[in-house]
Amino acid sequence: MKDKDLFESLMAKMGNEFPYSPRVHADWEFTLVEKSTKAVKNTKKFRLVAIHLVDENRIHVAIIIPELSNEYIQLSDLVTKFLSQIAYDKTSGMPGVSFSGNVFLYTDKLLVAEDPVKRQFEKDKMALHFRVEKQNLLL
Repeated sequence: MKDKDLFESLMAKMGNEFPYSPRVHADWEFTLVEKSTKAVKNTKKFRLVAIHLVDENRIHVAIIIPELSNEYIQLSDLVTKFLSQIAYDKTSGMPGVSFSGNVFLYTDKLLVAEDPVKRQFEKDKMALHFRVEKQNLLL
């Protein structure tokens, strides 16, 4: 499945879970660089989504990434960065909304164990909820 189709599929799954919540998102990417040559080996696109729970005046954050491996170490920091950016974005319609602490990870493939990923978010006082299509069978 192409990444674009996968993003659409995972966005639809998230939309089904939160059908009445307005959302704002940002598309980012990890760049994997060869240490010795500094050449770009690969890029991995992912999406951060703020899900506005209007009745509660709070937001959850969703992370949509086709496959998750060791870059999970950076994700909780990127959630924090994303939240700070949308807090100042007057067009998002979300100023003054508080973060619930809940992060939903939508991925097609989880290539690392769940526990270290969960602990990474817990250290930043976030509760991670997995929405994984295919678990890594090698773990």
